[in-house]
Amino acid sequence: MTVRNILIFTSAVFLFAACSGENEDRYQFEGESVLDTETGDEYILENPDTMTVVHIDGTSEPITVSSTPFAESEELNQMMEKYRANMEKRKEELLAKEKARIKNEREERYADFSDEELEEEFRKLHENDAPFEQQMDIVAELVNREVILEIDAAELLEIDPKDVDMDVEWESTSTSDQAGQ
Repeated sequence: MTVRNILIFTSAVFLFAACSGENEDRYQFEGESVLDTETGDEYILENPDTMTVVHIDGTSEPITVSSTPFAESEELNQMMEKYRANMEKRKEELLAKEKARIKNEREERYADFSDEELEEEFRKLHENDAPFEQQMDIVAELVNREVILEIDAAELLEIDPKDVDMDVEWESTSTSDQAGQ
């Protein structure tokens, strides 16, 4: 190998390194968006498969995540992991709020019933084959009040234990309609 070849090879390596270094700095990842510092385009993550590209002129278009110019980057992988974790956390928070809302409404619905009255209402509804959701709603309140154990709910309802749903939502026009009075 001649000195000339070595110089050409070294120059090529430096040129390649310089170009790839600029490319890494070209995309700035922040939260759920990526800014292309060269073009001014902003890529906004909409869901796990799609980003919206907002061009510098204000126009926008959807694009698949896999077709973005930074699709194979480690930064995008990290962004997607954070996005999925945030979505899971939001989902859990919404589910917890929904369960709390159902529980609060149930407590209000049966506030005027003693434990014994509520047990009697369940027996009447169960004997008359009332809607499952209505029966389950009363059983869930009885479990909440610790009148019965959750493990006994399936036996009371005469159902498979996997069908027990303590978060069932029963809506009625009034408490008296719901309680069968």
